Amino acid sequence: MFANLKLLADAGITIATGTDAGNIGTLHATSYQSELKLMQESGMSNWQILAASTINGAKILDKQNEFGSVSVGKKANLILLEDNPLNNLENLTKINRVVNNGVVFSPNDLLSDTPEILVQRQLNGYNFRNIEAFLEPYDDDVELYNFPNTLIGKGKESMREDYSKMFENTPNLHCELKDRIVQDNIVFDKEHVRIGDKFIDATVIYIIENKKIKKVYFVN
Repeated sequence: MFANLKLLADAGITIATGTDAGNIGTLHATSYQSELKLMQESGMSNWQILAASTINGAKILDKQNEFGSVSVGKKANLILLEDNPLNNLENLTKINRVVNNGVVFSPNDLLSDTPEILVQRQLNGYNFRNIEAFLEPYDDDVELYNFPNTLIGKGKESMREDYSKMFENTPNLHCELKDRIVQDNIVFDKEHVRIGDKFIDATVIYIIENKKIKKVYFVN
């Protein structure tokens, strides 16, 4: 698949990014960043990938005269970033402002730090193997447990050391969210995780306090 994708992209075939949203248990856009990473691993350039995420999608829908690029007369639906994604695709996660129909919004105005958003944010960072994005929603003194009460780790810096190694050494690492239940400040996720050649099914319980993930329980 990697070889075919690179061959088509280099031949000038219109390639567009997409997601698996619509499948049961799959939230919208959760696979987007992972898809970009795979496209990059196939050998596509950052420029080709960004085109696939913007103008190419508009072309496929025959909407290239309405959106997909920045030009006079097109809809002003934009995201403004802190850093250039041509240098690093992970800069796509550094959103400064969102423009919708010409109206400018701060990301914090659009998405409050609800328990579900915090858990989803760390899942996105995990699948993109971005250690900073992954750790951002966690409390500095976060505690990790094997359910019900066996402490297996404590502190964000300890997580940084362990997960950095995992992200670096496991290129096909991916967590698929199968189901989610949110009850007040507690989020229950049913996950299907690929680690190398192994697959693990587990339930993870996230406890949120003061808009940070304070405790995590792994139920095998």
